[in-house]
Amino acid sequence: MLCPKWQREMSPGILGGRGYNFFLPQGESVPKLLSDRILKKKNATLLPPDEYGSWDVSGWPAAFWCADCKMIVADYSHLMK
Repeated sequence: MLCPKWQREMSPGILGGRGYNFFLPQGESVPKLLSDRILKKKNATLLPPDEYGSWDVSGWPAAFWCADCKMIVADYSHLMK
């Protein structure tokens, strides 16, 4: 995949985490505490793996990293309901 900013090849991999993984829309303040209820109130989109995390990398999204601009692009399409 080409970096949207530099148009250079990005390194493939996965995006994983152990804890809440979420996208927070611009304009929403980052919550001090994390819970499903608080993140829903902040209009956040919860992303897999869930809040308990998973060592099973088959549940983590494919991702691409640009070492030049530090951008990451992740594909959640097969993991979202």
